[in-house]
Parts: sequence; structure tokens; C-alpha cells
Amino acid sequence: MLVVIGFGDNMPTMELRHLRYFVGVAQYLNYSEASRRLHVAQPAISQTILDLEEELSVKLLFRTKRAVQLTAAGTAFLREAQEILRRANEAQQLAQRAARGEVGTLGIGFFGAASAPILPALVQAYRRKFPDVELRLFEMNPDQQIAAFDEGRIHLGFTRTLPPDRRSQFEEELVYTDRLVIALPATHALAKQKVVHLKTLAGEPFVQFHRIGAPSLFDEVIGVCRRAGFSPRIVNEPSFMATVMTLVESGLGVSLIPYCVRTLNRPHVAIRSISPRSADIPLCATWLKSTYNPALTAFLEILRTAKPAIRTQMEA
Repeated sequence: MLVVIGFGDNMPTMELRHLRYFVGVAQYLNYSEASRRLHVAQPAISQTILDLEEELSVKLLFRTKRAVQLTAAGTAFLREAQEILRRANEAQQLAQRAARGEVGTLGIGFFGAASAPILPALVQAYRRKFPDVELRLFEMNPDQQIAAFDEGRIHLGFTRTLPPDRRSQFEEELVYTDRLVIALPATHALAKQKVVHLKTLAGEPFVQFHRIGAPSLFDEVIGVCRRAGFSPRIVNEPSFMATVMTLVESGLGVSLIPYCVRTLNRPHVAIRSISPRSADIPLCATWLKSTYNPALTAFLEILRTAKPAIRTQMEA
């Protein structure tokens, strides 16, 4: 590492070793002791300090056969040299920690009920191991996450399967697989059944999370109803899954929801399996292939370790 960089071909440059050798001699006021401590031959130390004095155009050390003393210029230069070496050591340590993912910034996008049951434990495990990383969490729907990736605001997203036109730019790793279930008011006649045949709901009003927020989920709702022989009559499309559950609990309709939404714990909503079964609904961890962020790598290691427990929790 260079402290002063010369712009001319013949201009001398001051390197950290010049400062280390000078500080070593100044500390012990003895060339032989500095040589022993620094594990550098004494003639090399002597020549390096002469080069340093020539570059600075000042005498730093006064040397006799019996003693070595700092000059006034040497005393002033010693304080600055020690500070430069201290900062250089700190910079080296910081760079090494950043390369290990121990410092830096990690932005994570997530959406609603699909991530809420698993994200707190992951974040807590990560912060215990990497407390000095600045962790930024953003609640975003899948489209908002893609925009945030493009803007550099997030490094990792918990989202549904990516749209085909963007998939080649991303790494995508399955976290767990969900499925659709039916949410009914607890007083609904079908709430007593363990499995609800969708065709029996053909005349019911449906309350569905809006398509803009999760297009693949909305499309599967339509698809599974059509496989059951009808098109759902959707009377409301809230922007939040908690609102969907509020409307169902209020008796304003039924809703096909991912099974993960059960964690919202509405006491007057019955959640039942459906027939026919829906297609699998994956929750994926996604990041740009072009991303180089050691903090992301460290988080992914924690996620991969936790995956078996996550799948037991969410796919039961």
C-alpha cells in the first residue's frame, strides 16, 4: 500500500515499509533491536530510512556510535507515521471482514404472509453471527422487488417464481412449496368439512388478493376454479392479505389463499383443504447473478441450513 503516490516517472514514493522501519527504530532508538523485532536486515533498515529522509528533505534521526535520537522533525513525523500505520491496519482488517461478509449492507425484499412465518428466525440467526452488517428489510410485492433489484436497493428477494423474461438474470432457489386452501367464515355451512369441493362454491362471492400484487397466485386461483368447472365471481380485490381475511371473517365472501396465510390467526375463519388440489405455489429466494456481496453469501448459508426446518413448518 502506498502512502504518497508519485505522478512522475522518477519521483520517489513513500511506502508503508518506510514508515514501519522508521517507527521501529524510533520506538527502540536502536537499529539492531528494530532489525530483530521487524525481522529485517539492519542494512536494509538503514538504507530505507536514508531514502525516507532524502524524500522528505529532512533529517529524522541523529545517529552516533553510542545512541540514536529523534530530531525535532523526526518527533513530529513519528506521530503522523504511527497514525498512518494504525489507519492502514484498520483498513486491512475492515477489508478482510467485508470479504468474509462480516460488515457491509444487505437489503432484503419480502412479501406478506409467505415470508412472515420464516423471516424473523432467519434475521435473528443472521444478526447473532453478523451483528455489524446493516440489514435493511423492505415489504414488497414481486413486481416491486424486481424494480428494487434494478435500482440496487435490495440484494435478496423472497418472492414467487420470476417472470420468464427476467429469469435468465437471476439465481432462484426454492425455499418451500405452498398450496391453495379455502378460507370460509366459521359459520359457513361448508366449514364443518375437512375437504371442500370447489364446485360447491361456484355461486359464492370471492374475495381475492389483487392480481397486481401477486399475478401468479391470482392466475392459479382462476385456474383451479376452472378445473373445478366454474369461474369465480370476485367481488373484492384487496391489496393486503390481512384485509382479505377481515372481509372473509365479516361474512362478505370466501377466498382461495395460500396455506401460509393461516399464520394470521383469525379465530372466526375456517381454513380447509380443497379438491381439486391446486398447483404448487413456490416461495423462492432470488438474487441477481451479477451480485457480488459477501453479506448475501453469508445470509444464504444460514437460509440453506434452516431450509429443512422451514419446510417442516410450512408444508405440514
